[in-house]
Amino acid sequence: MQRNITLCGCGWLGNYLLPVLADDFQVLGTTRSPHRAEQIKKNGGAVYLFELGDNPSELCQQSENATVILNIPPGRHHQEFNTYSQQMCSLIDAFMAHHARHLIFISTTSVYGEKERIVTENSELIPQTGSAKSHCTIEAYAKQRAGDAATIVRLAGLVGPDRHPVTSLSGKQLSQANRVVNLVHIHDVVIALKRVVEQGAASKTLHLCSLVHPTRKDYYTQCAMKMALPLPIFDEDQKEVKGKQIDASASWEYLGLTPKYASPFDMII
Repeated sequence: MQRNITLCGCGWLGNYLLPVLADDFQVLGTTRSPHRAEQIKKNGGAVYLFELGDNPSELCQQSENATVILNIPPGRHHQEFNTYSQQMCSLIDAFMAHHARHLIFISTTSVYGEKERIVTENSELIPQTGSAKSHCTIEAYAKQRAGDAATIVRLAGLVGPDRHPVTSLSGKQLSQANRVVNLVHIHDVVIALKRVVEQGAASKTLHLCSLVHPTRKDYYTQCAMKMALPLPIFDEDQKEVKGKQIDASASWEYLGLTPKYASPFDMII
C-alpha cells in the first residue's frame, strides 16, 4: 500500500481528516497559515506552507509518487473563480508531472444545480453558480490529466460537532419549506475518504451524502427545538416536496460502508 499522502488544504475538513490518515500513513499537509501549521503538527502531519498560486515545484517534489487529496475551496468572490480554476488545473499538472499515484479531488454536489430530480453519480451536471462551474471545470481536467488515477468525491452540505446550518437559519424568515435537505456528517466523510485512499487509484465519481432527505421545514424546525434555538419561520408558498435529492447509495455500497449518520436527524447536536 502506498504510504505517502499529500493533503492539499487543511481547513475545517482537513483538520478532521488529517489525524485519521496519520494513524496509518505519512501525511504532508499544506496550509497558507502559520497558525494552522501548528495544528497540522499536533495532528501528526508534516507541514508545507503553500497558497494556491504559489510555485508548486518544491511541494510536488516532496509529493513524488504520493496519493494527493485536493481540498482547496474557491474564494467567495465571483471574479476569482476563473483564476481558481486555472490555478487548480496547473496544480494538477504539477502533481501528475511528479507521478502522483492517485488524485482525489474534493468537489461538491452543487455541480448538479437545483433542478428538481433524484441525482445519481451519473446525472447531468447543470452548474449555476461560479463556484459550481469552477468545480465542473476542475473535475473534467482531473479526469483528463490523471485518467484512471482520478477519483472525484462530491460532498453534500457538511455537518459536524462544531458546524450545523441551523445555527445560521434559526429565527429567520425562510422560503422553500418543502425543499429537501442533502447533508453529510464529517465523521462519515472522514471514514469514506480514508477508504478511498486505502482502495487506491480508481476512475470513480462518488457521492457522500446521508441516505434520508427530510424537508427544510421539518428538519430545521426540529433542529432548532432540540438545540433550544429560535425557530425558523417558513413561508407557506410551496406545498409539494421539491428540489434535487442526492442519491449516494451506490457510492456507499462501492466503499463497503454504511454511514453512521444515515439521517440528518442523527446529526442534531
